[in-house]
Amino acid sequence: MKQKKLWMLAAILILCGTTATLASCSKDDDSPVVTPAAKEYFTQWNQCEALTALQDYVQDVTNVNSPNYIQEEDRIATFDMDGTFVGELYPSYFEYNLLEYRALDDPTYEAPKDVMETAQEIRDFVRTGKKLPDHFDMKHAYAAAKAYAGMTLAEFDAYVKAYAAQPANGFSGMTYGESFYKPMLEVFDYLKGNGFTCYVVSGSDRFICRALTEAIGIPSNRVIGMDVRLVSSAQGTAEGVNYTMGREESILRTDELIIKNLKTNKVKQIAQEIGKVPVLSFGNSGGDAAMHNYALSNPKYKSAAFMLIADDDQRDHASREKVLTLGQQWREAGYHVISMRDDFKTIYGEGVTKTDFSFPVDIKPLTEWQAGRTVSQEAVEAFGGIDNCFAADPIPDGVWQRMQGKTYKENPYIGRDDLRHIRALHWDYDNQMHVGEMIVNKQIADRVATILRQLFDAKYPIQRMLLPDVYDADDETQMRDNNSSSFCYRAIAGTTKLSKHARGLAIDINTLYNPYYKDRADGTRFIQPATAEAYCDRTWDFPYKIDHDDLCFRLFTEAGFEWGGDWTSCKDFQHFELIE
Repeated sequence: MKQKKLWMLAAILILCGTTATLASCSKDDDSPVVTPAAKEYFTQWNQCEALTALQDYVQDVTNVNSPNYIQEEDRIATFDMDGTFVGELYPSYFEYNLLEYRALDDPTYEAPKDVMETAQEIRDFVRTGKKLPDHFDMKHAYAAAKAYAGMTLAEFDAYVKAYAAQPANGFSGMTYGESFYKPMLEVFDYLKGNGFTCYVVSGSDRFICRALTEAIGIPSNRVIGMDVRLVSSAQGTAEGVNYTMGREESILRTDELIIKNLKTNKVKQIAQEIGKVPVLSFGNSGGDAAMHNYALSNPKYKSAAFMLIADDDQRDHASREKVLTLGQQWREAGYHVISMRDDFKTIYGEGVTKTDFSFPVDIKPLTEWQAGRTVSQEAVEAFGGIDNCFAADPIPDGVWQRMQGKTYKENPYIGRDDLRHIRALHWDYDNQMHVGEMIVNKQIADRVATILRQLFDAKYPIQRMLLPDVYDADDETQMRDNNSSSFCYRAIAGTTKLSKHARGLAIDINTLYNPYYKDRADGTRFIQPATAEAYCDRTWDFPYKIDHDDLCFRLFTEAGFEWGGDWTSCKDFQHFELIE
């Protein structure tokens, strides 16, 4: 029977013509057979070492006759996102830009102090070049978790996509959501066409990455990123294992960070979520080196890793000198290096051109007097000039409300009419200009406002000038944060006697670097803040230090204040109080 079937098939092929396809055997079809042209993958690339290495690798491991052949189910490729296949220099990471907008510009959201501070550091970085603090990636992760807490996943997805639809700063003809490197998208396409499964493994938020990569056809279940804990909308504090979600509930983001997906955390997530060691890895920074090394250590298959360097300062915002050093470093590590300048025919596609970054003048911190915000000279001028930024006025209703139960408690000695709200600008040690505020007794309000203006004109550094209410009136916490303030209805530390701060007649300046201490009879020392022990030694120089040669000392003492640094029973280097 089998031989008969084979004979019949051979007869059909002879009748139809051995060079024709079976589909051409129709009695009515005399048209020539058209064979689809082979797909041309790399139209946006110049011929280069990295591309040759990639093509040679793929041809080798997909050749069933090669000793390096890899079954399709094991052809796993992992890609970093920011700076690897999507732009990261407009003028910062997308998720950094999004947090900056959320905390500082979104009129529907009132950011907590730590979130606003983190967003402000991003703004200062992109607008003034001020260096981000060490380990900022983790600081940002915690702030971002808090900033979007309470949103449903659908709400957050829409929020990300709405921001992504805005024009990308530093470019014309492109939105943030369109800022994919076109040559790298061809790599995705090429690998997919050769049986590879591609995963995005990013340090950015998983759901931000999903929202952005949806446009280029990457399935959401192949996106790995930073994660926060999720809960059902009616779950409350119940553990998920003890709670059954209802049909009308939604999944919400919380402010609890689970993982920042960088370096070795990327490897951990790949192992947990993919369950296989990649054979290809693509990245652009040291945060991707662990992922690359994991792929290159694949015990079963031949593997390869590629690093993209942003060395094109003509078509993109890049530091060529910086990345050239990195390129050599990556080669020595055994990675193939992709040069954006030399290897890409285009970066973002036709019609996209690099422009200067542009930033609107932001006077919101001044019109709403948002203490802690950084402001530019342009913003001050738009607000009406320096003179409009210094005043001592009755306490506004909103400020008074913030003070209740914190710095202000009902008492028989001092009320709202006895106090004044001071508006002032101040410089920090890095020459950044900030909005500040202070509550003082009306008896000294004009004097203090004048002193703060004199300190500002001299660019005297004061790091923070926030109401202690921001810290829930916890003196230790605000001092550790180097905050400068006045009124707080409280007793002197270690006693039941009311402090002059309780009457608004004392000012503390740069509190971390100018601590309070008292030597006890038992030989121990009480220090406030407790983290300031090193600054009790006044024989060495450090930022924000107050001494007898200091302008702050001179202005306050000339205005009728005494300095706690001159006390003998204790030392209070931050403290100036009115002599009565």
